[in-house]
Amino acid sequence: MVEIDEKDLAIIRALQRDARMPASMIAKEVGMPANTVRFRINRLVELGVIRGFVALVDPRRLGLNVSAAFMIKLDPSLREEAINELKSWREILNIYQFSGEYDLIAVAFARDLPGLQNLVDRVKRVRGVRETNVMVTTRVIKSQPTYTID
Repeated sequence: MVEIDEKDLAIIRALQRDARMPASMIAKEVGMPANTVRFRINRLVELGVIRGFVALVDPRRLGLNVSAAFMIKLDPSLREEAINELKSWREILNIYQFSGEYDLIAVAFARDLPGLQNLVDRVKRVRGVRETNVMVTTRVIKSQPTYTID
């Protein structure tokens, strides 16, 4: 675990609200010099606490109106090959590996149901995929790309 203090946490909270916020504004908010804020941000990036700065895009605003969770069983001898193939697809935003009945859950987006069906067919053809169970999203209850820091 990485050692961070309350000032680091305050900087992270500010950046989570607006990653474009200038160091000078963060400095005023947290009560320290802007150069110190810049140094701390760079340190947090180097330590891997901050993985990057991105624009958060709403897929539905781009016409990707259908999302689904793919529960996937893999052939153990082809696990890494299948994972590498799936993680290269732009339609799949997240992949989680689990213990239990299914090996992976992949969250994907498509423009419409025919597009989703095409994606289902592609997943089933991936070498190493033994079985899939697809659950179409009917309502998004929570989609939060950041971890809330107390």
